[in-house]
Amino acid sequence: MREVYGYLANQFGFSETGLYLLDHLIKPRIEKIGIIINDPFIECGKELDPENLLQLKSHNAVKKYWERFSKKVTPINNRLMQNSHCMLALLDGGHAIDDGVASEIGYYTALGKGPIFALRSDFRGGENIATLINPQVLGYISQSKGQLIDGTNAIERWFEAVKLWYDSFKENP
Repeated sequence: MREVYGYLANQFGFSETGLYLLDHLIKPRIEKIGIIINDPFIECGKELDPENLLQLKSHNAVKKYWERFSKKVTPINNRLMQNSHCMLALLDGGHAIDDGVASEIGYYTALGKGPIFALRSDFRGGENIATLINPQVLGYISQSKGQLIDGTNAIERWFEAVKLWYDSFKENP
């Protein structure tokens, strides 16, 4: 049976609360569906060397450390997206979409790999009264043959949409 990979685009990996939600709600449900998660935080985290960072004494040395690390992020994330059958994009966490997630959505759409399932459960208003997210990002989600799930019970409906796609994909890859 063919393995199915999904790129988990999100900004939750930058906070303890976000990591808790990822590890205790989001990832287990995605894995239960059967999707193997391509997680940019885990893969990029493999490039970090906290022991080395703690030993750096000067501001310049710390800056150079982070410059080297930052140059590795894009190739790692691009490889993960290139090896994914879908994108699972979490758009919550602020009044606007995280700029990294927005750029990942654009890149993934350009690859033409598969649908983007975007979750926006944040009830605050968006860019204009017609959309909760940037119209360009919404266009990319639509172009990917994916969907934006928002509104009432958005989290459960998002998991249901991902499961429905997964079941269909497994039957007709």
